[in-house]
Amino acid sequence: MKICILTTGHPALDGRIFYKETLSLKKAYEDITLIVPDDCGERIEQGIRIIGVGDPSKTYSIWHRFKLGSKIVKKAIEIGADVYHFHDYELIFKVMKIKRKLPHCKLIYDVHEHYPDMMRRSRKFPKFIKPLIVFAVDKLEIYYAKKSDQIITADDATKERFKPYNERVDIIYNFTEFTPGLEQTAPDPEKISEPENVNEPGPESSPDRNKEYDVIYQGDITLERGVYHAVQAIKILRDKFPDIKMVFVGAFNDTLGKEIVDKYIAENNLQDHIEFTGRVPHSEVEHYIRKSKIGLVTLMPVPKFYKNIPTKLFEYMSCGLPVVGSNLPPIQRFLLPYNSGIIVDPTKPEEIAKAIGILLSDPRLCEEMGRNGIMAVREEYNWGKMEEVLLKIYKRLE
Repeated sequence: MKICILTTGHPALDGRIFYKETLSLKKAYEDITLIVPDDCGERIEQGIRIIGVGDPSKTYSIWHRFKLGSKIVKKAIEIGADVYHFHDYELIFKVMKIKRKLPHCKLIYDVHEHYPDMMRRSRKFPKFIKPLIVFAVDKLEIYYAKKSDQIITADDATKERFKPYNERVDIIYNFTEFTPGLEQTAPDPEKISEPENVNEPGPESSPDRNKEYDVIYQGDITLERGVYHAVQAIKILRDKFPDIKMVFVGAFNDTLGKEIVDKYIAENNLQDHIEFTGRVPHSEVEHYIRKSKIGLVTLMPVPKFYKNIPTKLFEYMSCGLPVVGSNLPPIQRFLLPYNSGIIVDPTKPEEIAKAIGILLSDPRLCEEMGRNGIMAVREEYNWGKMEEVLLKIYKRLE
């Protein structure tokens, strides 16, 4: 079976599209072509044929992506594949041309986001016209999704949205894990003395002094992802943990948020306690996580995060870090069953600070939750499980 994978908005070596789905498919199918927004021309990467179409620097523009979709679909038709697996909203308007040219081919719509919610939150459109745009995005996506032979979603809420309109809807969670290893967790419990009072954190009881950072957040940095409240929590903790240090690994994609946070850090003399690395290659993210004691995923209660499952959660767990996470359904669902962290109200910095303080004061609890996270990844929250689902989907389409 010949497979062609299409995207207008993701790089050639995207984490989900290339490193997970495409390389998993390569285990069962030889002929796979990936068409991406890139000026690389054509090349082979790990046995996958990659064809670049367009300018990757313009993928931020939705209008450019709509136009690029026509070029990508034209190239896709030339491939003459049996299955076309496409990943972006704007392509739903273009891929029916493939079906008309190649009526026996199968179409898979891989939905990464809840697009009506994205439009609702977007600042690119005037408020007066936004309700109309949200309505149109919703209805058009449903209309075209009905015509797909298979829909893949990354979360339960999006699956439920499409389920009434297409009988073939499957979830492939975006589990992202590093190689789990118990040697990466907190110290041996036999070598740790019991703290006198776990509810009264103190610097003398901080676990694993070899770790460089007490707390890590990795991923895109914005106000709605909790950066301001996290920084406030570090200020609260500074009195009892004078040497506390938190690292944010990722790009600060929020101009207004950066101004607010930078001002707060300067006014409260937190420069020695907060580090921003900027964007780093994904291959280096694990390095920072393993140098940290606690993983933070305190996303704000906005509609998007009531649906999306943060992949950083599984990365922290696979490295043996206890997690402080928001009391949002997607986070609670994966954190609580294995007792891998502490749930907090992300809008309350004092609650975030309390949870971090408890973990820093209780090495035994840190170790226990870290080991639970590793167990969760090994047993259930891993890409191997999702690979099985993906290959079953393709087997049905043969």
